[in-house]
Amino acid sequence: MLARIVGIVLGLILATSGYVVAGWGRLGGWATYVDLGPFEPHRSFAGGAAAILGGVLVVAALTPRRKPRPRNSRVVWTTDLGEPVAAPVLHQTETVAPQTAAESQAPVPETPAAEPLITLDAAPVATPVAASTPTPETGLLQNAEPQGPAPETPPPEAPPPESFGQMRERMVALSHEGEWAEAARVLIAMRAAARGDHEKAVAYRDLGDFARGQGQMDDAAEAYETAVSYARDARRVAPHDEATLELLAGALAGVGDAAEAEGRLDAALSAFEESLALRRSQGGREAHDPAAQRALSVSLERLADLREDRGHRMRALDLYRESYDVAARLAAADPARFGPELALTRQRLAELEAKVGV
Repeated sequence: MLARIVGIVLGLILATSGYVVAGWGRLGGWATYVDLGPFEPHRSFAGGAAAILGGVLVVAALTPRRKPRPRNSRVVWTTDLGEPVAAPVLHQTETVAPQTAAESQAPVPETPAAEPLITLDAAPVATPVAASTPTPETGLLQNAEPQGPAPETPPPEAPPPESFGQMRERMVALSHEGEWAEAARVLIAMRAAARGDHEKAVAYRDLGDFARGQGQMDDAAEAYETAVSYARDARRVAPHDEATLELLAGALAGVGDAAEAEGRLDAALSAFEESLALRRSQGGREAHDPAAQRALSVSLERLADLREDRGHRMRALDLYRESYDVAARLAAADPARFGPELALTRQRLAELEAKVGV
């Protein structure tokens, strides 16, 4: 929006200045006496060029951006999180020492600090007396059974802090349940708890996915770029780690999605191509990993859609055929899970073949 406003203002200034300098109409009459120096012989040409350039800027600023064509949007989770783990909840209760029958009947002494000396068999013995009661037979005071101190109940142990992985499991579960506000709070906690380049890259990639799901494309683009930076640092430390490679590929795919949504097609194309190259470089690991196969299929179709938008239909057709082969293997192994995605890929492939005339 800011770029559009700047373009409109700059275009109006240039167009108005060119109109005046060229001396067109009555408005430009007052500027005919202004000396343009070495450009004086070319006054009309300079004014016309400025007016045309200003008009082009205004038209470009007012032209609506191309909306991306809706496509098969599939989110790739790079980690099998399993079932969500519920955090333990501790309930604190007050501990009350048990009362004996003697304590419940006897009056509470006003000064418990000084205990009386009770004479038993002419031998003075100091004993801690909890309470004294008269016997019905003699009316004499007898000592009740001394009570020891109440047993101390240890305080409940504090729950251990959540690890980064547990936070991410909880965030994914909350997202699936539609608890967006709580999921956002967990994401912020994940970003603060992340340690090392790999965890930071995961946190910012998830933040980009969350922002893109909420339609906040500017925030999503910034988060994906940060995730790519951390993922590259992590890959330099562990260049052969498959999880780090997949993390970088996923972050680059996010950069491509955000760039395409903003109309930056060259940046989107570069990001998609690098993401696909990384996933192809895994040496056939995807043949035995359904998650890796699905990620490869998604990368192929994202790049194919962008190639078609730029008019490269034959290259897009080749990419969709390759994606169809991968999707067919997935659907054969798990029809319930991957069958609908194979149907969408088959539909897009048929559309492309009809356009190309194959």
